[in-house]
Amino acid sequence: MTDKTDQLKLLTVPEVAEMLSISESHVYALKATGKLKFIKIGRSTRYKRTDIERFINERIDQLK
Repeated sequence: MTDKTDQLKLLTVPEVAEMLSISESHVYALKATGKLKFIKIGRSTRYKRTDIERFINERIDQLK
């Protein structure tokens, strides 16, 4: 996969949980509180990799 294709890939809840090293229920809680942006495709929830990376970077910046 190229970088551009990788950035456009939509992630599932299990993939986001693994990326953040948290439980799937915690991903749903972050979604419910509006801390994670998400996309609904039918009944499925997906997340843009760039949004997850932004979430991580914001948390890192808070530690500085």
